[in-house]
Amino acid sequence: LWMVGEVFDVDAVHTSFFMGGRAGWDGIDTRLDALFDFPTWDASRKVFTGKMPASALRQILRSDSLYPDASRLVTMANNHDTPRFMSLEGATLEGAMLHVAYIISLRGTPQLYYGEEIALEGGDDPHNRRDFPGGFPNDARSAFEKRGRTPTEQRMYEWTRDWLRLRRETSAIRRGALVDLHFDDDTYAFARRDETTTVVIAFNRAATPKEMQFPAEYLGVSDGAMLSPLLNAEGRPVASGGAFKLRVPAKTAVAYKVEKP
Repeated sequence: LWMVGEVFDVDAVHTSFFMGGRAGWDGIDTRLDALFDFPTWDASRKVFTGKMPASALRQILRSDSLYPDASRLVTMANNHDTPRFMSLEGATLEGAMLHVAYIISLRGTPQLYYGEEIALEGGDDPHNRRDFPGGFPNDARSAFEKRGRTPTEQRMYEWTRDWLRLRRETSAIRRGALVDLHFDDDTYAFARRDETTTVVIAFNRAATPKEMQFPAEYLGVSDGAMLSPLLNAEGRPVASGGAFKLRVPAKTAVAYKVEKP
């Protein structure tokens, strides 16, 4: 049995209080195994709709130290009590793609509310709970099948599938430590590391390609080490002068695997 608690608050100071594994100021241990990560959800949706700088993605992760174990958090793209991403002011398909990739690649266990994998729209209740297209004999179409999806839905479906597959196949993304690498107003990069693998994941929400640079020592390597593309990435950057430099295309997220010389 694994109990997940819902503390609908975007302030990690408040949500972290209810994580089980220690007694609070009131002497009570809630014994909750996990919590929904509303603070990270809130920061991500605001960054990828243009309401906050990308550096906010890093800022919210600084609160991980408030939890007994942040790897037990349940990250989420949305849920049944919140407007769907595509119905938020400033939402774009690319923003929804970046939002989902961020949630999937973080520490914790990702939760995808049905329909997020096809960029389903829906504002406040009951619109955020409307039926998924298909599943019943008389439905006009079925988005459970490729032939029943629109081009936009198919693009989102393939993106979500690819990031979930990368997570499933990469132990460092599922259970590894998270290491900050680079951030500014439009970009953020971090590494996920375990005993066997180091993966670099970088986000660029800008309308133009962006270059990032960070010390190779952050990844525990030196000159000659290489970044091998895993998903959506360009080229094979090699560490030189003690640093990696990589170029991230516009409005996308990329993943590399670190290869030692």
